[in-house]
Amino acid sequence: MLRLAESKAGPRPTVDLSQIDLSEDFSYEEQPIQILDRKVQQLRNKSIPKVLVKWQFHNDSELTWEREDYMRDRFPYLFESGTILT
Repeated sequence: MLRLAESKAGPRPTVDLSQIDLSEDFSYEEQPIQILDRKVQQLRNKSIPKVLVKWQFHNDSELTWEREDYMRDRFPYLFESGTILT
């Protein structure tokens, strides 16, 4: 759950840590939850397929374009039928 904490500088985001699986060094692995779009980035001599990814604990303004081959290798469940929005 993302909350805004008030300070003199204005609101700043805070995260409820009970919902995040933290390791002993307080790091955690980002988990993608949905593929929203696809595109092909055209370079001079090759094409790179990319996917628009929505990440857990991030709002809609923090979507990222990632390489499709990387996402398929690490997170194959995202590419099962019915999970990709296009």
